[in-house]
Amino acid sequence: MSTADDVRNQLNAKAERINSQRNLAPHIKQTMIARAYLDAHRQLGELKDAETRSVQRQRQQLERKLFGSNGISLDPQAAVSRRDAADRAARVESADEALRMMQRADRDGDTTLAKAIASRAADYSGDPVWARVVHAYVADRPSDADTLAEMQQLPNTEDGVWRLQQAMRYGVLPPAGVEGMDHYQLEAAASRPLDGDQPSNAA
Repeated sequence: MSTADDVRNQLNAKAERINSQRNLAPHIKQTMIARAYLDAHRQLGELKDAETRSVQRQRQQLERKLFGSNGISLDPQAAVSRRDAADRAARVESADEALRMMQRADRDGDTTLAKAIASRAADYSGDPVWARVVHAYVADRPSDADTLAEMQQLPNTEDGVWRLQQAMRYGVLPPAGVEGMDHYQLEAAASRPLDGDQPSNAA
């Protein structure tokens, strides 16, 4: 699979080949390079979206591992217990209340409720106060602590700084021949017909 650098390098190489052809009129070169640029821009957008989906998928898998039920239970009482625990956890309004309730659930051996509260806290784990609840949950659960550490290594795809950095990683500048043109100008140049274009089918 091509990387972002591969796509950019291929675009620049193609633009250089087009620009070096002295038998082509300037407007033809411009159209050919604009098409190459827009194709590269599309490929980079697809790579960026694939990266985002991959991170989100990994996070969902780790969240299920950490907070989901252990396998598929055919016991209807277990399903009722999970729903009841989720309802009780959803009514928790503060991290302090969540911590007290989770510690009480742990003392009582109610692992279902403790997990539901930790899951509720994880929804707000960007807040250090709520994150404390999640860390308390995994403190005596080494395997869960490892899973949480994996989750924390993943970027937050909703974070503005990460999204800006991602946009820069998958960005591309118009090469020589179309430099300085905005996206609309590039699309207009790319849409100009060239000899050899296949005619579009009528609707």
